[in-house]
Amino acid sequence: MPITPGMRKTASCLALILLAGVLVAPPASALFGAIVQIPASTVYSPYGGPVTVTFTFAPDDIAAVFTVRLRRPGHAAIKEKSVLVDPASQNSPHDVSFSWGNLSATAPTDYVIDVRPQGGSVMTGETFTLLPPLISDLSATPSPFYPLVQDGYKDGSKIGFSLASDAVDTVVHIFRDDQFGRCCGGEIRTENLGPLAAGSHNWTWDGAKGDASAAPKGTYFVRVEATDTDAVSDISKAQRVVVTKGLIRLSATASKPGSTYARVADERATALGGNCNVMRDRTRHQADIVCANADISVYWTWDLGPGERIESVSFQIDDGVWGCHKKEGHTTSESVLRVHSPPTSTCGVMTARIKYSYPVQA
Repeated sequence: MPITPGMRKTASCLALILLAGVLVAPPASALFGAIVQIPASTVYSPYGGPVTVTFTFAPDDIAAVFTVRLRRPGHAAIKEKSVLVDPASQNSPHDVSFSWGNLSATAPTDYVIDVRPQGGSVMTGETFTLLPPLISDLSATPSPFYPLVQDGYKDGSKIGFSLASDAVDTVVHIFRDDQFGRCCGGEIRTENLGPLAAGSHNWTWDGAKGDASAAPKGTYFVRVEATDTDAVSDISKAQRVVVTKGLIRLSATASKPGSTYARVADERATALGGNCNVMRDRTRHQADIVCANADISVYWTWDLGPGERIESVSFQIDDGVWGCHKKEGHTTSESVLRVHSPPTSTCGVMTARIKYSYPVQA
């Protein structure tokens, strides 16, 4: 077939179109790369990141927006972050930190971190497994404690904790509080407990710093760090513990026979009229109280020293035939048994007891 001038013109146009297609660059986002870097494939609760997303690009690429997501496999995003990557003002590779509110798990649970261009499909993603806490039930007992005076009273605080699995290394960290009274200021002691089996453990802090000198009174925080047999590490939340000294109150008990009551008072007849009779039975060392349609108070006096005070009282009583209807109480130095009779009450008080407190310097 002979070539006409029209065919030559069409061929020229097609050549120009093809050449233009070669010279036009593909969309800029197709040249971007991304890698999600998670510290470990398994992590312990609670975990909120951060993870690092590294973007790579050419200097002449056009700026693009990407979305970084945290989600369960097959579920909607739990947390999203929009990221602008601009080669005109950023260098390749460009790192972006991504974190979220702490997650916790009661059983191993998978999560995905993925990256996609805005409006596009997923470019890359990584999965991690969230485990239940390795360290739990952290406690410090007692708090406050009094190590600055070695008198046998609360001289140490027992640091208790539980491990969910065997640990190849376990370390107790003790920190001072910061300027706002929170965790954590400077670390004053590091105690390596070594390998420990899964289960409950405790270590007693004697109030000493790492150099064996006494920690001054104040607020401290304890954290336990452990590494499991898969080389995955975890550190606990902080537990507050207070070192103090000063005047404290200790408790003691005292008792005496019922027959040693000091006095009776406040006898009162009811509307029906009646009276009470209180007798010392020196053979059985008890006080016998009988009331018929009347009330009476019987007092036992305790020789307490300066600063000592009664905290509570109790009585060992034989209820007798009619039963002992009573109320127990105390003043600063006396215990009292108030007997009332509806209509008759019989009380054989065998022993009077008190619990009292006294001040000591600790």
